[in-house]
Amino acid sequence: MKKSFLLGLVCTVIFISSVFAQKEYEGNGKDMGVAINPVGVLFNWVSAEVNLWQIDRTAEINIPIQYMHNPFGLEDDDYDLNIFAIGVQYRKFFSERQEGFFVQAGWQYANFGVDGKEEFNNRSSDGNVNSILFGLGYRIISQSNGLFWAAALSAGKSWGTIEDPDGGEISGSGFAYDIDFFKIGYSW
Repeated sequence: MKKSFLLGLVCTVIFISSVFAQKEYEGNGKDMGVAINPVGVLFNWVSAEVNLWQIDRTAEINIPIQYMHNPFGLEDDDYDLNIFAIGVQYRKFFSERQEGFFVQAGWQYANFGVDGKEEFNNRSSDGNVNSILFGLGYRIISQSNGLFWAAALSAGKSWGTIEDPDGGEISGSGFAYDIDFFKIGYSW
C-alpha cells in the first residue's frame, strides 16, 4: 500500500510539474553536459555523469557513472574492494530551463569485486546488484560560461547477490540510495 502510494505520488508530481513551468524560456540553449564530483576523489571515489538535454527542454536523460576503490578509506590489509556502477535516470524539471528543482526516476547497476592480497591472493569474489531509484535534486547553470552545480538524493529498492570470499552469498536486496551533494560540470 505504501509503495503504491509513493509511486503514484512521484508520477503525479512528474505529470503536474509542467503546470508550474515558466513558459518564457525554451530550454537553456545547451545540448548536453558533463559533471564530476571533485570531493569524491578524496575518498577514492570517481563519480561523473553525462546529461542529454535535447530530449525534452523541460527534462533530461542523465547517465551517472561511479567507480570506488576501498571507498571512504576502508583499507583492509587482506582485501581490496572495487565497486563500479552505471545507470540511467529521467529528470523532470519544474522550469523550462533544465535548472532549478527536479524529480528523477531511474535504474542503476552495480558490480562489486573483492580481491584478496598477499596470503589471501587466491580468494576473490564478485556480485551484481540492480536498483530502482526515485529522488529529487537541484541545479544552477551559469548563463555566461556553461558551468553548473548540481545536487541530488535518490532512494529505492535493490536486488541481487554478492559472493563472500569464503564462498557464501551476501544478499544485496533491500534499501538503496544515491547521494550527490556536490557535482560541478560544463554544458555546451
